[in-house]
Amino acid sequence: MDIIRAWVVGAAVFIAIDFVLGLILPFGSLMFLNLLSPLLAGVAAAAVHLWSGEGGWIRHAVAVLGVSALLSVYYALFTPWNLSTGVLMDIATGAVFVLAAALGALFVHLVQRFVLRPA
Repeated sequence: MDIIRAWVVGAAVFIAIDFVLGLILPFGSLMFLNLLSPLLAGVAAAAVHLWSGEGGWIRHAVAVLGVSALLSVYYALFTPWNLSTGVLMDIATGAVFVLAAALGALFVHLVQRFVLRPA
């Protein structure tokens, strides 16, 4: 249940940020700002799973990186604005999405470790 909770929160953040960026950015532009969606989804999923989840690092990685990986596959296959140049571009985009989510999770863990640590 904790993985599903992290996925739902991560997906909600991803879709909300992507929607707002879709209103702001021009159609078909892939800019570094598009990486805000998986980055903040990783932050949200990591925060939810870190403070309400259980299990080890593998379970935490599935909870944090699952949403960004699944949504990158969705965007590569099913969105009409996908202007990629082939399968390698889709794989690279998915890898960058997962890397951005991992950086978001790293940020959450660093804050928890060094800022919110018990006295």
